[in-house]
Amino acid sequence: MGNLMDIINVPLALLLKLCYMIVNNYGVAIILFGVITKILLFPLGIKSEKSRLQQVAMQPKINALQQKFKGNTRDPKYNEELQALYNAEGFSPFAGCLPQLIQLPLILGLWNAIRQPLTYISGLGQKTLYTIVHTLYDNGVSHIVTAFEGKAVDGVLPTDTVINWLKSNEIRLATILNEGSNMDLLSGIESLENFEPINMSFFGLNLGMQPSDYGILALTTLIPILSGVTSFLGGFLSQKINGMSNNSQQNASMNSILYIMPLVSIWLGYSFPIGVGIYWITSNLLNMLQTLLLKVVVKPPKQEVKAKKEKKLNYNQIEKMKREGTWTDAIEVSAEEQNEVKSENSDKKSKN
Repeated sequence: MGNLMDIINVPLALLLKLCYMIVNNYGVAIILFGVITKILLFPLGIKSEKSRLQQVAMQPKINALQQKFKGNTRDPKYNEELQALYNAEGFSPFAGCLPQLIQLPLILGLWNAIRQPLTYISGLGQKTLYTIVHTLYDNGVSHIVTAFEGKAVDGVLPTDTVINWLKSNEIRLATILNEGSNMDLLSGIESLENFEPINMSFFGLNLGMQPSDYGILALTTLIPILSGVTSFLGGFLSQKINGMSNNSQQNASMNSILYIMPLVSIWLGYSFPIGVGIYWITSNLLNMLQTLLLKVVVKPPKQEVKAKKEKKLNYNQIEKMKREGTWTDAIEVSAEEQNEVKSENSDKKSKN
């Protein structure tokens, strides 16, 4: 370990380890882990949603300001008035970005914790992992031999090559260690005396294998498909509930993301181990649930109620109020307006 990301990775990995200790199944632990982390991150989602709704409420005023400057948003005067508007409304344009920025390293931490169970759950160091890989390679374990075919130098696997492979394939190695015969090959490694293989079976699926290992027509292909479908449904639900903005460029960008992200999800689900795909599907489903909850929990800011225009009094009403002594509390009408009202009343009487 020993890098800056471990400040985030280690606490999240401890949470994942706790989940595994409770359920003793890596697939169920991933789902439980996803639920708990989503609950922990929910306050950030609330803050981000409040900022978004506040910006939506301010948009008419921003549009009016843009029209005033004829779309020239580079005008220093425009920026001054925009900032004055933000200050008057108590709005910070960075308030909605901050939760997203905070979540980014957390998401990377979640990703690393799930992909590296031997490091974070079993507590094995890089030296031990290298020894495991090299021992299995020397004993002709097929998955390891295939992975490092042509990469050994004088029969020795370069350390950097093994470490780079482990970054994406540690979960696969955890699956290989589930086989008793492979563990027998490692009996001479002292640091593995108390090691217990991680249960990587989930409804008959081997979480350390990739869907691509089984071929495109295998049932495991459902993992990347579900990953893409849930990603699309999450984006569609968000657009349906939150609506589209008045900015055509922003709408075009949102529509692009709506269709690009499912394709990315399908690629991730097919190219990475099944365990990662399970987490991705879980995360997409939880994102949809969060979208629905935020709609209920976070209410749009109250719009300013425009003051009703006071109705002008006619001449007879004014005279009556003067006689009753209540004229001082009434809205004053100019002498010119009073004469106009008086003239109108005289015309009506003459017609009658």
